[in-house]
Amino acid sequence: MKNNKTISLLILLLAHVLTILDIFVVNIAIPTIQQGLNSSNGKIQLVVAMYMVGFASFLIIGGKTGDYYGRKKIFILGLLLFMFSSAGCGFAFTINQLITLRFFQGVSAGLMSPQILSYIQVIFTNHKERTYALGWYGISIGIGTMMGQFLGGFFVALKPFIIDQSWRYIFLINVPICLITIFLAIHYLEESRNLASLRMDYTSACILCIGLIMLVTAMAVGSEQNGAIKIAFPLSILFLLIFVIRQKRRKLIQKEPLLDMGIFKNKNFTMALSASALFMLMLDAYFFLLAIFLQEGIQLSPMHAGYFIIFQGSGFILASFFSARLVLRFGKSILIFGVLLLMMTLLLQLALFYFQAIDSLEYIVMILHGFGVALVLPSFANIALKNLPTDMIGNASGIYSTFQQLFGALGITFTGSVFYYVSGEGRDFSQFYNGFLYSTFIHLLCLTGVLIILFFLPNEILPKEDMKVNKE
Repeated sequence: MKNNKTISLLILLLAHVLTILDIFVVNIAIPTIQQGLNSSNGKIQLVVAMYMVGFASFLIIGGKTGDYYGRKKIFILGLLLFMFSSAGCGFAFTINQLITLRFFQGVSAGLMSPQILSYIQVIFTNHKERTYALGWYGISIGIGTMMGQFLGGFFVALKPFIIDQSWRYIFLINVPICLITIFLAIHYLEESRNLASLRMDYTSACILCIGLIMLVTAMAVGSEQNGAIKIAFPLSILFLLIFVIRQKRRKLIQKEPLLDMGIFKNKNFTMALSASALFMLMLDAYFFLLAIFLQEGIQLSPMHAGYFIIFQGSGFILASFFSARLVLRFGKSILIFGVLLLMMTLLLQLALFYFQAIDSLEYIVMILHGFGVALVLPSFANIALKNLPTDMIGNASGIYSTFQQLFGALGITFTGSVFYYVSGEGRDFSQFYNGFLYSTFIHLLCLTGVLIILFFLPNEILPKEDMKVNKE
């Protein structure tokens, strides 16, 4: 029985690593893809951001359809869609085709991801086992980040064989991995469903999806195409307002909304969600722009750039093994320390990158950056879900995960637009450095916002009573 649980967890974590890996594997390849498909700066941002929009749009849909139709079925469906969309990305001939297929990759990740967390809750009923499983779930984020940076650099650096452009392998490698995972899932995962789950509000889901696509597209290409921001941005706001009004109306007529807006009345949830949104606004944009700056500004090879960023993931994984204990012992103080550590590493990078050299000190700074992320990010979910009624936890989890992906995408498009605007044509190092400088100031502002929210959160928000449980 224990072996079956372990095998099931490995299958779930393999899929989870895939969904994380495909965010970061593209970052390193962005300059090469842009050159290969002759893309504008605005559209190349959408290659990363549209994956996250698809992810954000379908997280809640994926959770509800998994409950209703069966988690195993939806998990395998997500893997199949991920496999076919990855193959499509690998053979995309234009940047528009790649952006569209990346959206469907994100959709498939949105279908898979909720099943992974739901299965962990169902399979590991014992508190100690579940804590162990969730610990590995967190570590797999670091593994996906590291593997993404490494594989992105590795495949781009390969000499083309069979296929004329080596960046295409970053997508095609997903096909055999998906096939193996599907085979294992069919044979080892047991079907699971929640018969009490209600049917999906597909109309609301479509309205939300359209609104998010328009918003992110307007942010990404608005500086290049004035018409896009003049038309798409107001329309996105209109669709999102319609979505909010529809959710409130469904609640009034006693129909289950896609998102229960009543959850925002919970002060701790709203503050933790705001802090997490600001954090993701900074984090995903940071990785995206760092990969570009290292290659086009400092002129590192894709392999060297990927190897350099791996140190951040190693710091994240190392800190993940003891961050929970530190939080239990010191409460929100450790989160404040983590944010200050991140701000220090960003300032150190500005100083060190100015000299256009990558040495041992820069590697140490990257490890410290990973430490800071591991000390901060996992606790936001605990704060957000603390003391919520049982019947609201599912809804709150969906909103929390959706906001994380959405603000990650918005961070890439907004900060990326600032970076490209300041760096201009980007013919020399000083132009790229100025772009990186301005984007770093945006990241520091985001972290300042996180810091302010943490100061206003009550000291007892992180459950110190859990210390006794863990000691026992």
